[in-house]
Amino acid sequence: MLMEDYLYRAMLYTKKQIKELIPYDDSFLWVDEVEKIESNSIVAYKQTSKDDEYFKSHFVDFPLMPGVLVVEGIAQTGTILLRERMGKENRKKHLLAYQVRSAFFYEIILPGSRIEYRVRMLGMYNEKIANFIGEAYCENSKKCEVRFSVAIIDKTELEKKTEDVRQKEKGGNILKMSSLPALKIGNIFSPIPIIQGGMAVRVSLHKLAGNVAKEGGVGIIAISGMRDPQEVKNEIRKAREIAGKKGTIGINIMGVIGQFQNLLGAALEEGVDLVIQGAGSRNDIFEMSKKYNVPVFIIASSAKVAKKAEEAGASAVVIEGCDAGGHLGFPEGHPFRKTIDIVKETVKEIKIPIIAAGGIFDGKDIVNMLRAGAKGVQMATRFVATDECDADKEFKKAYISAKEEDVVIIKSPVGLPGRAIKNTFVEKLMNNNAPSVNLSECEGCIGPVCDKTYCILKALENARKGDMKNGLVFAGSNVFRIKKIISVRELMNELVKQANQILSKDPLIQYI
Repeated sequence: MLMEDYLYRAMLYTKKQIKELIPYDDSFLWVDEVEKIESNSIVAYKQTSKDDEYFKSHFVDFPLMPGVLVVEGIAQTGTILLRERMGKENRKKHLLAYQVRSAFFYEIILPGSRIEYRVRMLGMYNEKIANFIGEAYCENSKKCEVRFSVAIIDKTELEKKTEDVRQKEKGGNILKMSSLPALKIGNIFSPIPIIQGGMAVRVSLHKLAGNVAKEGGVGIIAISGMRDPQEVKNEIRKAREIAGKKGTIGINIMGVIGQFQNLLGAALEEGVDLVIQGAGSRNDIFEMSKKYNVPVFIIASSAKVAKKAEEAGASAVVIEGCDAGGHLGFPEGHPFRKTIDIVKETVKEIKIPIIAAGGIFDGKDIVNMLRAGAKGVQMATRFVATDECDADKEFKKAYISAKEEDVVIIKSPVGLPGRAIKNTFVEKLMNNNAPSVNLSECEGCIGPVCDKTYCILKALENARKGDMKNGLVFAGSNVFRIKKIISVRELMNELVKQANQILSKDPLIQYI
């Protein structure tokens, strides 16, 4: 066949673009780049490294490229070609069940080799099965040939089959909900499955928490940064007055603060409904809360941490992904991960309820998290831009004035990354010119975990009071989408309306 017989167009898919088509972690993705597609043919590459762990797993004395990974790379290249051929229909399909009909290796592939994949689609049967032949080359020498098939299935059809299997396994019935379900965890009941995130220092106090609870959500008072236990009690009491008897009020507290037990004890004595703890999971929180029959939710950024929280006695976990504001649970060396990906992974590992947090902006996001397996969501950034938020008006103005490029990642003295809005103070941090800490004034508010590069407590408090030049303004990744300040009631109604419009057309499935 002559070249002009092909519908030819040169193209280059980067690793990032390939991951959008094949949403695997890097360790499972065996295609780095697509060079070109010519009708039914595709050429792609994988650059291996001598330092990769897979070379050390089986062949200690003489490392080789495992054949199964070469086959996987060829198969992934074939699916990229298939998705390209499908065009817009690609988004409606799942590509499943590689069937390897034959695989021949002519020569070994050594670590560090650049592998060229050449894959051609031989044909498609009834739009259900696509057959391929693929080859792997190194320096123009053919190393491998594979014949394989890929099954094509509609996402809707697959989801229905999956639901039927789950129903049979659980021996229960399917419940279809055309509106947002209530949040029920232990003795906690909230008509709307939205928890307002706890924002320290003193950004979310009684006024915000009380009004969120009044409108049917869960209001959270952030008590980290407080020193006087009586202040904790006063805030909870004032929030209750706003929320009414049926309102649900909780607290958020960091596990690393020095006044942990005193502040937590005050909240429990005052009759708070739930406790959310971030920055680790402490054993004493379960011991103290159990005496008052108060459930504890632990913030986690991985299924592993969530599992440990469940084993320790948590009533629920708040899965917080990389799009959240403030401190992020991804220490140096740990890749940032999206909330929904962690939720899908965690729901398979634990039995206690999951609350999704980080990057949730509207009703569509809420529904997506519920479909992924969460029982509710936690939202913080949206609630700052409300009339009732306890922060200064200048703090709120920073939110509605922020542009996408203003949202940056900074390093916190506690050793974690944090997401903030760029201002004079943040620019100093990014230029390694942070205001030094006066050690004689240091109160050890977060103990030895603080490296004292700057006083984050003072910076957060400055911002909350409206001092934007000397303050640190934490915010989520979607803050630039906020354009105006509205009431808590307006925000809650907006979120519920958006979610219910989606669910009225495509109900949420739960098993009972």
